[in-house]
Amino acid sequence: MEQKQGMTRRNFLKVGALAAVGTMASGLLAGCGNGRTDHVRKDKSGAGVGAEPEFMKAPAPIADSSIKETKEADVIVVGAGMSGLCAAASAAESGAKVIVIEKGPTINFRSFDYGAVNSKVQLSVGNQLNPLDVTREIMRWGGYKADQRVVKLFSEKSGMVNDWIVDKAQGLGCKVKSVWTKEDQMSPNATIPNIPTLSFVLEPPEGAAESTPKGMIGGNAVIAMAYTLKTTAEKLGAEIIYETPGVQLVRPNNEGRVTGVIAKNAAGEYIKFNARKGVILCSGDYGHDEEMLNYYIPCAKKVQKILYPNSFNTGDGQKMGLWVGAGIDEGPHAPMLFDNALLDPDGNPGGRMDAIPRQPWLAVNKNGERYANEDLPFAYISNAVRQQVGLTRWTIWDSKWPEEAPRFRQSACKKLQFHHRLNEFNDLVEKGVIVKADTLEELAQKAHLPLENLKASVERYNELARKGVDEDFGKDAVYLTTVEKAPFYAGHIGTSLLVTLGGLTINDKLQVLDKERKVIPGLYAAGNASGSFFATDYPIVVTGCSHGRAYTFGYLAGKSVVEEKA
Repeated sequence: MEQKQGMTRRNFLKVGALAAVGTMASGLLAGCGNGRTDHVRKDKSGAGVGAEPEFMKAPAPIADSSIKETKEADVIVVGAGMSGLCAAASAAESGAKVIVIEKGPTINFRSFDYGAVNSKVQLSVGNQLNPLDVTREIMRWGGYKADQRVVKLFSEKSGMVNDWIVDKAQGLGCKVKSVWTKEDQMSPNATIPNIPTLSFVLEPPEGAAESTPKGMIGGNAVIAMAYTLKTTAEKLGAEIIYETPGVQLVRPNNEGRVTGVIAKNAAGEYIKFNARKGVILCSGDYGHDEEMLNYYIPCAKKVQKILYPNSFNTGDGQKMGLWVGAGIDEGPHAPMLFDNALLDPDGNPGGRMDAIPRQPWLAVNKNGERYANEDLPFAYISNAVRQQVGLTRWTIWDSKWPEEAPRFRQSACKKLQFHHRLNEFNDLVEKGVIVKADTLEELAQKAHLPLENLKASVERYNELARKGVDEDFGKDAVYLTTVEKAPFYAGHIGTSLLVTLGGLTINDKLQVLDKERKVIPGLYAAGNASGSFFATDYPIVVTGCSHGRAYTFGYLAGKSVVEEKA
């Protein structure tokens, strides 16, 4: 496990949790007998409990005497991921001089689930959607904490931006390898049905891999997207400067316009980037900042694994925005949780997850008891697991799985077509990470599960499967399968955090707003640095909406900043 300043990640979170409990307890004792007015919370600066956290405290302004170099552009984009490169290409396409500053040594991409509403490729396969349905579903998942005008922007503009990306990709030699149909994305009689918002899968041209980072999650499809956006931005004249994180926005006395951003290069020197038109924050989430994570997403202490492959995402954009007076989403923020932290029977990391253990088989907790409907979206599965002793689940299935699993037609990250690799599955079985046993007695022994409880759960589940009615948790008959044909299998699964989804308050022009919801001139945000869109849980049933929001809002922010009149 990664060590940070002598503490493990889990110990850090435990200390934070105990500190929060201590603060709450002292406040309650101080208020005893003093009447209800003493319990009114006067600190409205953040979403957590207790004293203002360190990350909210603005550092002293960096003096001009400390600036080693100054660069000028119309638009400065902070972050070279999907939203940042779309913002850069869009602004440059509109005639702006653009500089992108990136914290890491390369551009930053992952996965290939690109959500949109009514793009040309979607309409070409008969996948026409009602934008209002998409808006309502995202709003519902967020408990209507989001700004519906911002959510509506995605529903109504994502198709157009999706078309723009496809045009650019094809112009650079990429091909549309496949287009997602409704059938590809809709599981039969799902407990919570998907809205089929996935769009295209790209194939890169020869040589594209050489100009993009190695090891990106998602293979050729991600290489194609990264190649398309990076090459497009550079061909349009955008300059990308790596290993130069933004550290402070320029807004004297937190009044008037944001006129630029100060960054620090690899040599530790400060560079001021002056922006004639504006700064667009596309710096990603804060999943690798322990204090922010503990403050805004308390359930993170129950997560076994952070999936993001590097440690650059420390909320730099959110912090810089807060320091110049920006508002931020009310907490707790939405985490993007996945039920795919594969563990061995002892709870240690088990390696790369295969799709088979994530299918909606029988699931039991460490006591061997079934506890929930297994056919749920990822966030809801994770929510249910976190209520169990041990914070993990065991999925149980038998040797009929090659015939039974395909009929489930799970979507997105559980889809067998993309996420099941038989050789890797067999390797996990051979290593004992996925338990295989000839009897339930042997399975219980290897998985450290109470035998009598496990046998009772399997017997009851088999009874319900034969009836075709889940009388206990209401799972549809499509997903009910007996556990009776040896050998039997079991997978030990915890919760992973991919990214955090809390960001700076924005309006439907992607302008950042202050705590009174007034525009901060010259400051924009997109991607996971921006807020006003997600809350509570990530709506995976609007498939690909995270990437869809990133490229849509990045593109629109690039247009908006150029059009703004200073």
